[in-house]
Amino acid sequence: MIYKSHTLPLMFSVLKSMFMKASLFTQWRILCMMVFLPLSVFSNDVTRKEDSLQVRQKKFVMLGGEPQYVEINGVSRDNPVLLFLHGGPGWPQTPHLRYFNAPLWQHMTVVAWEQSGCGQSYMNHPEPEKLSLDQIVNDAHELTQILKKQFNKQKIYLAGFSWGSIPGLLLAAKYPEDYAAYFGITQVLDLNKSIAVSRQWIRKQAAAQKDSATLNTLAQLDRGDTAVCKRPLDCFLTQYGLLNKYGGALYSKEGEQAISKAETFYSDYQKYDWFKAFLYSAYRLEKDLFHTDLSHITKVNIPVYFIMGRHDWNLPTSITVDYAKQLIAPKKELIWLEHSGHEPSSEEPDRFNQIMIERVK
Repeated sequence: MIYKSHTLPLMFSVLKSMFMKASLFTQWRILCMMVFLPLSVFSNDVTRKEDSLQVRQKKFVMLGGEPQYVEINGVSRDNPVLLFLHGGPGWPQTPHLRYFNAPLWQHMTVVAWEQSGCGQSYMNHPEPEKLSLDQIVNDAHELTQILKKQFNKQKIYLAGFSWGSIPGLLLAAKYPEDYAAYFGITQVLDLNKSIAVSRQWIRKQAAAQKDSATLNTLAQLDRGDTAVCKRPLDCFLTQYGLLNKYGGALYSKEGEQAISKAETFYSDYQKYDWFKAFLYSAYRLEKDLFHTDLSHITKVNIPVYFIMGRHDWNLPTSITVDYAKQLIAPKKELIWLEHSGHEPSSEEPDRFNQIMIERVK
């Protein structure tokens, strides 16, 4: 309860009346209440003022003419703002951010945006008219302007995870005036190159285990055998199944179980069909996904941090390491999480949160 100052005289009058009629023991309790009541009023008022600084928003924002879900969490409007671009495509990061990364809210205002065709944007509007990489970049730019104005910031921070790192790096390169720094979490650079390196790793594991079935499937993928898959996304998913068989995506079973728990932990995502939404977005974005090569971005005029799981063979880290050597930026850093695969923000949340807090000033 929060007490208003104008209620105090009335409350003391009531207590005084009770005191005159009470037993000795009850009188002692009432005296305690009369002594400590002003302290409780002050304490509650301070809490109320602190709460007024907190940011808790769940809303749909029109971006590119499409309603899209945005969730904002933080403890103070004065803190830096971080816009987080999820993976997939069509795989929302919002429940993961709530479950694993809520400590970030104490130090920055975290914005989880679910792109068209993803998460609650998909559930609310399952047939968006516009869905392309260019449109997602434009939508993110539009959202950035809204956030800068809402929180009175000249620049905000930007993070892109997996698929989200494609529009993320494009935004960082194109609009450095908007962003204080960019975090590429398991950065996508050239997906076809990543697939080739990943395939070699799977082949090595399968050969060591004398896994002839996996080796045969890999040979069919090499030949482009349509009996295995016809579309690039279907071939990727076939290979991903083999990769997962050898633990090349997530590093530990415990991490995999925790991520699965996070995805069904919150009531607003318990009815979400994760795979259906992923396929919807991924098929519509298939051309963008498999024809994107960001190696042409050789200069970014803001600090760039690449955060990588040491055991990620879905997007092999050697490609990011080679790219970072050539990239020109005011500051660049390769940051390793030693006990993670493809999802370091969820597999090692404490370490990830510490990394982000230390670098967002």
